[in-house]
Amino acid sequence: MTEGWLQEAVKDCGLPASAVFPRDLAEDIPLVLPLTVVPLPGLTPRRGLAWLVSHKRAHGRLAATDELKHGFTVAHAGVGVLFLNSADPPEEQRFTLAHEVAHFVLDHLQPRSRALRVRGVSILPVLDGRQEPTVSEQVFSALERIPYRTQSNFMDRNDKGKPRTGQVMESELRADRLAFELLAPRQELLPLLNHAGRKDLEAELISRFGLPVAEARTYARWLLLEQPSRRPFLTCVPDAEEGN
Repeated sequence: MTEGWLQEAVKDCGLPASAVFPRDLAEDIPLVLPLTVVPLPGLTPRRGLAWLVSHKRAHGRLAATDELKHGFTVAHAGVGVLFLNSADPPEEQRFTLAHEVAHFVLDHLQPRSRALRVRGVSILPVLDGRQEPTVSEQVFSALERIPYRTQSNFMDRNDKGKPRTGQVMESELRADRLAFELLAPRQELLPLLNHAGRKDLEAELISRFGLPVAEARTYARWLLLEQPSRRPFLTCVPDAEEGN
């Protein structure tokens, strides 16, 4: 893991290192992060909203739709509720959980900490939605990607496990990369990275680390692209291999 942002994000997650895989993040999350994990079968925004209202939790502008979701997180004032579709297969739930944790850390906790460092505690009423931001605070929020009030992130994927067309944003890719690192740390894969083929690496990610097939394919390709010694090889591999 060479990216500075990724190393910092793993640290900010606060999750202990694990030698046991597939990893069960659900056991560690409540111990280190201000996140409540709520598994609901047939998860929809409407069902999540009903839970938030009944438990008197912030819900902001969460739309009450009936579209099935793998998961989503609602965050406010430094704490969050992570909803998980408990009807999904275990490997899908495992990745969704890690992806939503990544969103919470990358898109809520880290920007919030950055705002507090730059603007001080005087920005807290704005961050928590108790006070309307001034023009300068709105500009600061937009430039620095600092969220205020309540925010929600959706794990919205198509039937191939990819972010829906038009929603492949930097935040989604970063959340995926952090989720991969939490579930299958690159350090654990070093013995394979210098000599194994992509198919062998995918198989290891599926069997040992419990990643869904589509995500294992994506992560395997990313890892090999990060290996300078493997890049010439990958340029010779047709993209059609992804569909095999």
